[in-house]
Amino acid sequence: MSSLGSYTPQRVQRNPVRRSKFEIWAELLESCARTPRTQSWLLRRVGLKTKAIKEALHFLMTAELIEELTMSEDDRREFRTTAKGEEALTQYYQLITKYFVQEKK
Repeated sequence: MSSLGSYTPQRVQRNPVRRSKFEIWAELLESCARTPRTQSWLLRRVGLKTKAIKEALHFLMTAELIEELTMSEDDRREFRTTAKGEEALTQYYQLITKYFVQEKK
């Protein structure tokens, strides 16, 4: 799997304001980038309801940004960010950093 390049995103603090679908997708991609994760782990980490996480994962798999792995020893399903997903995540963070981060005065 390719690395995220020289750019390392800062962990964004959760805001009590509703997150956009792009923020949720980025958080899922980031969560699965280095270690495959189960849906249960992602539910706890991302804080979505089951229906919402299933929809988000389905979208990301359809776009080939996340792949589903089945562990043969216990039929556990895990999700892993693909190389295409890592590239999308890198570009997303670069865009946010370039245009939407306020400079400190």
